Amino acid sequence: MQQFHEPVWRLLASLERAFGALFGANAYLTPAGWQGLAPHFDDVEVFMLQLEGSKRWRLYEPPAGEEFPLPREYSRDFNPAELGDPVLDCVLKPGDMLYLPRGFVHQGIAVEGDSAGFSHHLTVSTYQKTAWCQ
Repeated sequence: MQQFHEPVWRLLASLERAFGALFGANAYLTPAGWQGLAPHFDDVEVFMLQLEGSKRWRLYEPPAGEEFPLPREYSRDFNPAELGDPVLDCVLKPGDMLYLPRGFVHQGIAVEGDSAGFSHHLTVSTYQKTAWCQ
């Protein structure tokens, strides 16, 4: 994504200068009423930038025995039944941003009835194994 769209390239270059770490970006387009990925947690810091349509995000603590202070690996896919109540349940609209700390289980579903008929968001994240602690 960042190689082909100059505004994204400039955003990532600014973040890389500010944080001294590599960043990447992915774009996701999800039809209304659909979920792109199963609930999971990432091994990177993630910023969701909602571009078009709306998406409902639910964030959860990981199930017992699968929590990590700073996970170094991507999690398995979780079954929603094994997750407790969400710690955050929100709808992102165009222009909104959501920060997902690594290790938080998340699940996003494109909102039905949105005039766009789909959700389009940009995920900006640090590269794997990035940490600012020793």
